This record gives sequence, C-alpha cells and structure tokens, in this order.
Amino acid sequence: MISAKLIFRGKGAENAARSLEPDNLPNMQMQAEDDRLCLQFSTEKIGTLLSTVDDILMNLKIAEETLASANGSTDRR
Repeated sequence: MISAKLIFRGKGAENAARSLEPDNLPNMQMQAEDDRLCLQFSTEKIGTLLSTVDDILMNLKIAEETLASANGSTDRR
C-alpha cells in the first residue's frame, strides 16, 4: 500500500474542499481548517497515486479559477 498526504495553504481552503468532495474516493480523508487543506489517501499502485494527485491538482486549479472569477479577481498566484 502506498500512502500520500497533500497539504495546501491559502485563502478559501474550505471552499476548495467543498469543490473536491464529489470526487473523494473511499480511501481518501480530507480536512479543511482556516487556510489549510489536508488530503490523505492510499493506493495499491504508484500509477494510481500519480493519477489521483494529477486529478486533485487539476480540480483545485479549476476551483481556484472559478472562485477568483466569482469574486471578480484576476490574481492567479
């Protein structure tokens, strides 16, 4: 079993967590507090882990852009 933990810091961590919830896997735990989003998950294969991380990063990018657009911000750090 391969385990991973991703920690993201920044404004809107709770909003980002809500945007990721529909895609959560049974083996995934997510916590959002203040400006911190923590994701933990495990897989059997390294390829699955890499695909999962890629999906999470893409979904977070989309969530960030959507939130920025909704708030009228053009700042994409």
